[in-house]
Order: sequence, then structure tokens, then C-alpha cells
Amino acid sequence: MTFDEFMTAVRALLEPTAQGKGYNTTGVDGANQLYEFVSGVAGEGHALGEIIYKVKRYAAKGNPEDMLKVAAWAFLIMKHREYK
Repeated sequence: MTFDEFMTAVRALLEPTAQGKGYNTTGVDGANQLYEFVSGVAGEGHALGEIIYKVKRYAAKGNPEDMLKVAAWAFLIMKHREYK
């Protein structure tokens, strides 16, 4: 897998999946009201917990999609961080 292929796969998680679930209706770079609400309540804690869970699950089961999800969550943290 190339870096571009990896990033395309991450984008595929962030856009159609997020739109289908109602997390984000304006694309990966648009507003994500659900993430903003949850981070307003829990800070980065929820997203960090998702990353930890995906890493633990990857270690146990070896599903490569979990690493794509780690990258997607890391992107969301960086996108919404308060220390820009």
C-alpha cells in the first residue's frame, strides 16, 4: 500500500461513512457537529479512547482497517485541536 492509497482509504472512512451516519454533511474539511459537541463535553478524551481501542483491537485481531480508523481519529483531533 502506498501513502496515497492509505490516505484515500482514510478519506473513505471520513467522508461517506461520516455522512451516512450524520456526523458530517459537508465533507472531510467541513464542520463536524457531532465531533465538536463530544469534544466540548469530553475534550479529546473520546477521540483518544477510540484510538486506544482501535490499536488494542488491531493488536488482538490484526484487521488493517483499524489502522485506517486510528489515522481518521488522529486527523479529527488535529483538525479540531484548540492549540492551532
